[in-house]
Amino acid sequence: MNEKTIQDIFDISATFASGKRLMLLFILQNEPMGYTIITKWFDRMGIPIGSSEVYKHLNCLLEHGFISKKGNSYVLTLKGLKAVESTVEIINTAPKIPELKLSFKEDEK
Repeated sequence: MNEKTIQDIFDISATFASGKRLMLLFILQNEPMGYTIITKWFDRMGIPIGSSEVYKHLNCLLEHGFISKKGNSYVLTLKGLKAVESTVEIINTAPKIPELKLSFKEDEK
């Protein structure tokens, strides 16, 4: 792995280190929203979040290219949409354990 790939992995990991940050991507997947609508959405869902926390998460998502700002609204980027789709795929994937088979090889002489 090269240095950029390693840094990308850590950047993505930092983005998904917070459930609220990931929830923001899901909130924005259907339509652009401003700060006020976003905070009301969290409030309606019963998820406690302070105003400075909302801005912290939005800035992180902006910095890593998962969302963009258009006027006073935040909109999901293609990268953000892929993150949502991948998360849904992971959620819907059963935690199956692979079948392991033992095999013995003859020693070559």
